[in-house]
Amino acid sequence: MAEKKPTLVAWIAPEQAKLVKEVAKASKVKLVAIGTSNQSDLPSLGEALKTETCSDIRSLATTYDDSILWIAKPQAYEVELCELLRHRATQTVTTTPLSGGMNDLVEEAGKTPAAKFIPLMRRSASYGEAQDDIEQFGQPISAHCTMTCSSVEGSLWSRLFDAMDFIHGLFGHPEIVQAFLHSNRVPDEPSDLRGHMTVNLQFQHNRVATLLLSDQSTWKRELQIISEDHSLTFGDAEVTTAQLIADGIHSTETTSADAPRVLALCEAARLSCLTGASEQPSRVLEMF
Repeated sequence: MAEKKPTLVAWIAPEQAKLVKEVAKASKVKLVAIGTSNQSDLPSLGEALKTETCSDIRSLATTYDDSILWIAKPQAYEVELCELLRHRATQTVTTTPLSGGMNDLVEEAGKTPAAKFIPLMRRSASYGEAQDDIEQFGQPISAHCTMTCSSVEGSLWSRLFDAMDFIHGLFGHPEIVQAFLHSNRVPDEPSDLRGHMTVNLQFQHNRVATLLLSDQSTWKRELQIISEDHSLTFGDAEVTTAQLIADGIHSTETTSADAPRVLALCEAARLSCLTGASEQPSRVLEMF
């Protein structure tokens, strides 16, 4: 008897319909249902994707408990969903980091993640291939990280979280963070960040890193790392966003983000955008 094909359900924004279809094809899973918060778009989305529809994310998560759940819509992965998602029979993946007020995020940070964030650069094949080279040439002295996407592929919050997780894993915790944001406003929470951002980070022993981030561009994740007498550049290259998400869905890699420290770095960057001054992440981390 042939093995049953895995199934996928997805909570999306209407403009993500094409991406969802591409991810289902790349991951070789059957898309059985989609949901969105915009009720008027549900019938046309279901017809276009030839799937069942659901108007509530909780119902989608429980009704299709035996299907992989992908939370694609920015800000839809909320703290209030975590306990429900932990009790699902099948995994939940998300391309949007956890959203909510900092107090709620702090409380949730020490618990088992309710969903796996994908694609995480620290889990990527390109980084896996580069690790031997990095170890051979010693501790990096400086790095530049570019992470950009369109609003369909994610949010600035997604790119900031991924970049901070990677840099923290490579360099450790920075002493100083200074960030600048091009947007209509600096939001009250990092999960609401949108636009273009640059971040400068300083670590012990005068090691430095810079980040270039945007959710209003094309997909790109690339790292340049410099150590003594050596430079290394790697990234996603020609791999499509859909394939990266598909790889994340099927990955058995258990690496997870160090949520408290990564959230502290993201909040320090947001505060720096708000104040126009550099921030010390260690002070923010005291909240956790």
